[in-house]
Amino acid sequence: MSLAGKLLTVMLFIALPLQVLGWDWQTKITLEVKNQPLSAVCDLLGKSYGINFSYSRDLVNLSRKITVTVHQQKLKKLLQDLFAPDGITFSRVGDVIILTPTPHPSRTFTGFVQDAASGERLPGATIFSPALQQGTITNEFGFFSFTTIDTAVIVVSYIGYASQRIQLSTLNDQLCTIALQPTARLKEVIINADEGGKLQDQTQMSKVNISAATVNAQPKLLGETDLLRTLQSVPGVSGGMDGVAGLHVRGGSPDQNLILLDGSPIFNFSHFFGVFSLLNTDVIKNTDLYKGAFPARFGGRLSSVVDITLKDGDMKNFHGNAAIGLISAKFDLEGPIIKDKTSFVLSARRSYPDILYNSIMELEDKGSPRAKLNAYFYDINAKVNHIFSPKDRLYLSFYKGEDNMNINQLGDSSIADSTHLISQFDRFKVGWGNTIGAIRWNHIYGPRLFSNISLNYSQYVFNTEMGYTYSLPVAGEKAEQSGRYYSKMETAGIKADFDYRPHPHHSIRFGTSWTLNFFKPAVSSFVDKGSNIVPLDTAASGPVSTGLEMLVYGEDEWQITPSLYANIGLHASGFFVSGKFYSSLQPRLGLRYMLPRNWAVKLAYTHMNQYIHLLSNNIASLPTDIWVPATERVGPMTSRQIAAGICKTTNGQKWEFTLEGYYKNMYNMIEYTESTGIFSTDVLKWDQRVATGKGWSYGGEFLVAKKKGSTTGWIGYTLAWSERQFAAINDGKPYPYKYDHRHDVEVVVNQHISKNWDASAAWRFTTGTPLTLPVSSYEGQGTGSPWDPVTSPTIPVDRYANRYNYRTEVSHRLDISITWSKQKKHWSRAWSFSVFNVYNQMNSFYYYMKRDDIAQQRYLSKLVILPMLPSVSYAVKF
Repeated sequence: MSLAGKLLTVMLFIALPLQVLGWDWQTKITLEVKNQPLSAVCDLLGKSYGINFSYSRDLVNLSRKITVTVHQQKLKKLLQDLFAPDGITFSRVGDVIILTPTPHPSRTFTGFVQDAASGERLPGATIFSPALQQGTITNEFGFFSFTTIDTAVIVVSYIGYASQRIQLSTLNDQLCTIALQPTARLKEVIINADEGGKLQDQTQMSKVNISAATVNAQPKLLGETDLLRTLQSVPGVSGGMDGVAGLHVRGGSPDQNLILLDGSPIFNFSHFFGVFSLLNTDVIKNTDLYKGAFPARFGGRLSSVVDITLKDGDMKNFHGNAAIGLISAKFDLEGPIIKDKTSFVLSARRSYPDILYNSIMELEDKGSPRAKLNAYFYDINAKVNHIFSPKDRLYLSFYKGEDNMNINQLGDSSIADSTHLISQFDRFKVGWGNTIGAIRWNHIYGPRLFSNISLNYSQYVFNTEMGYTYSLPVAGEKAEQSGRYYSKMETAGIKADFDYRPHPHHSIRFGTSWTLNFFKPAVSSFVDKGSNIVPLDTAASGPVSTGLEMLVYGEDEWQITPSLYANIGLHASGFFVSGKFYSSLQPRLGLRYMLPRNWAVKLAYTHMNQYIHLLSNNIASLPTDIWVPATERVGPMTSRQIAAGICKTTNGQKWEFTLEGYYKNMYNMIEYTESTGIFSTDVLKWDQRVATGKGWSYGGEFLVAKKKGSTTGWIGYTLAWSERQFAAINDGKPYPYKYDHRHDVEVVVNQHISKNWDASAAWRFTTGTPLTLPVSSYEGQGTGSPWDPVTSPTIPVDRYANRYNYRTEVSHRLDISITWSKQKKHWSRAWSFSVFNVYNQMNSFYYYMKRDDIAQQRYLSKLVILPMLPSVSYAVKF
């Protein structure tokens, strides 16, 4: 090739990209097409002129065949001639032409998403238009309102159900019901790659949805799956030592968690000292955990919200479950009272470790045990759901649960005169319980406005009794001492919540509530028939405080641009107690911005306020902790939290990735000024024995989860700090708080092995927690009363230096479970075999100072209550 030819070739290659990339509406087009579909014309324009088109096949139909011949015609005129007959409009975005249908009149579609088999409403179901890239989710009652063009196609999906593609023009625009078919197994759920419901599509951050299927897939402890243990396996959430109740969320204490059961607050969420949570998991429909970025509709706590929804009951058929394990048995039943009109759910659970213990002791002591144990818990759930009309529904919910441990000990021992024997009898009782009730009325005012009016009641009671009786049979002397400690917390309230969806770009919630709180924190009595001293007795006139909490809130989920979403809210509240009025204005802001490759970056700011405190000892969170209101001296706690993160759900919703960081300031924190607890403190004057100060916590959380396939699960990691500072404690210097867990790792794996076999495993590692220990001690002399450790003849007197000056050992544990199930025609059965703490790690429950009289020294010892525990359970479902 000659030099001129080579130069011409180079110039053509240089000029071609300019022609391809430099088009505008005036670009001259030469084109000849015979009997080809419009889509082929678009492809030809892309290849020849670099003019690329983007459109949805659900909305834009390019199948019409055309014949066209043009020479040097302007691009805009050509496109008008091509697309006008089909009602297609076009616009330029960057170097791409977007094709959309000529706007049709929009319609608002209102209704519910529910289970096709039972009629159970599905909260958090996704309604998404792939073509318009718009969507919404159902609220906690399964309600949705979606305004869009009536030619759109939507995809409706929910975890554990087969998704549906629906042409909106086929739906009733007054009030429609979309029924989803449940799948046999979670792994069989098939979700379209273009569906909504992905993390990047949600403005809300720091939220984890825990379905009933997720809870039931976890390893069992003593034959039971458990919501509390599932929550503790989420990054940012810790349960502390084995066997200790409570959730510690982002460095907060257990009292800073708002736990709601069908809208009613729960003040103690555990059975059996934290081994089991309050609820039978078989009646839980859905659980949402908010670790931060709290929507404005929630308030009253600083660290988290756990929103639990119970099943409504099957409107069509009767069915239930029954299971028996090593220490507990349970059953639940649901079905229609009036078919398609009224349904019910009823469940009950009871443990029986006392029966096993007493049977073993009778064998060892030949039928006359020295100690008799009566220890058990029970809980009962009942719910009725009634449909008055397509726009009105009523729910009645009730819960009752108690824990009781009663030890009666009988024994004989010799005294100085060997001819005489002392006959003695000890008794000890500890118990606590919750009673919860709710009435809720749903009403639809129109296609865009939904309301829920509720009346709620919640009561928490703690009771301790102890007694000691002894007698000298020969001398005829007898003495008796007994004591009781009792506390109670009650709330009763009314709340009105409204869900208004005026436009696809706005979802507005607003409401108000009034709650009356009753506090009876210290009722005590003590009787000593062998003494003339009259002790303090408040049984007849125990202190009662009343506090009235009022709130109003509003929040708007707003699409500002196609890539930027915001949740803007304001929560205003007031608290009136003992002649003192506190008020708080709490702004909330959440932002989401879409990045390339479907990653979303999120930012949130939250201001929270809490008007009640939990008086706790300095060692562990036990059921003996009591609730008290803010006073004139000790005001409400407040917090301000900022969080940022990035997240993504992959196409097909197989994998989820989340990375978040947070920083939280807390004010008006309380702490006992001495190393003491509630039993050695005058609770009537509790606010004079505590110091107020500030705290802060910060850290990062990472989660990668596999959501689909025969193997599912997640790996989570938390790096966190939690610190406190009080002017009257630790010389005013900051110190790590008792809920400071530096590193926390969770690994959860669920494996579907075959048609009949499933297995699961969970491993957790947690850094040790801070603990306050004495640095030295000396022997002190008391007044000689063996009943009072403060006045005993010889007692060790400890000297303390810094607060929380010691960190306990690390805690780690592996739990595994394997289940065999068999499906019959009308029922199924399952055997579950599990091992809690597989390698028998000696994780501590409690640390204490132990004395060695021979060596004349004291040393730190620990109590372990949960070694390796194998279990088996049998369940039937009908």
